[in-house]
Amino acid sequence: MSRKEIAEIIKALRRQGFEVTMGRSGHWKVYKDSRLIGTLAATPGDDRGLRNAIAVLRRAGFIWPPARG
Repeated sequence: MSRKEIAEIIKALRRQGFEVTMGRSGHWKVYKDSRLIGTLAATPGDDRGLRNAIAVLRRAGFIWPPARG
């Protein structure tokens, strides 16, 4: 995935009420109700790693891909 796609995911997370902050490690940290849900790499790398992170976020209520329309 590209940086643009990561930015779209972060934007969608924020629209859906998740808090997203940059950690000292260079990874995005995703919180819901002040609880850490998961992390996202700030740069594109292993495609499988990002897909696994999205799966964790979906279990916490994240809707991806967002509905178009």
